[in-house]
Amino acid sequence: MLRLLSCSKLVTTRHGDSKIGMAFDVMGYEPFQDSFLDDQARERSIDYNLGWFLEPVVRGDYPFSMRSLIGDRLPKFTKEEQEKLASSCDIMGLNYYTSRFSKHIDISSDFTPKLNTDDAYASSETKGSDGNDIGPITGTYWIYMYPKGLTDLLLIMKEKYGNPPIFITENLDDWKRLDYLQRHISAVKDAIDQGADVRGHFTWGLIDNFEWSLGYSSRFGLVYIDKKDGNKRKLKKSAKWFAKFNSVPKRLLKTTNNNATVTVTSVSV
Repeated sequence: MLRLLSCSKLVTTRHGDSKIGMAFDVMGYEPFQDSFLDDQARERSIDYNLGWFLEPVVRGDYPFSMRSLIGDRLPKFTKEEQEKLASSCDIMGLNYYTSRFSKHIDISSDFTPKLNTDDAYASSETKGSDGNDIGPITGTYWIYMYPKGLTDLLLIMKEKYGNPPIFITENLDDWKRLDYLQRHISAVKDAIDQGADVRGHFTWGLIDNFEWSLGYSSRFGLVYIDKKDGNKRKLKKSAKWFAKFNSVPKRLLKTTNNNATVTVTSVSV
């Protein structure tokens, strides 16, 4: 709540044509099976993941599903705070890596939420009702490659949240990274073709970093840090591909709002 309000305060202090925005760490969701209950579970999962932080800066309050299920445990904004929050961001960032299946959990007094997202009454599953993973498992244990989830989220931003200018601020994985990168750039193109206002795509990251509990064992960088050779920087195959991708002549595709562009090309390394 404090982070959201701090964003609204920046709006009153910005200078000139500066733009203010927030980046949201999000997952995509698919229904566990083709049923009304799991369709609704998917909607709640999105609310508790993306909507939790996005809806206040778009409409001035948390999603209705959160208000109805969490009740008094969810902080309340004053009318003045709601007015400051609504439309307080000019641009949006999405950090996207993977998706999950969303499975309905019956609302019951016997169910005790353990995590802050459990109030959605929807479990997050890596396998669907057919027993298959949502996508190929990658080199990082929690990341399953599912580019369609990125397209879906971008279209949700378009259709539900007023189609704000969007930057993909994090996206990549170390396993089969060329395939991952190409598929997700293609997923962004699919969303742009359908009218999503995507302004840019950033991979994560430039160099290998200390990745939370995985430390240096998970290497997200386009540039490899060789700790056995004086921490020398070495370009990975994906870095060379990305350099070529950004340097060859490209055809720009116009969208319905004439703002976003995407490159269409094929590059091999």
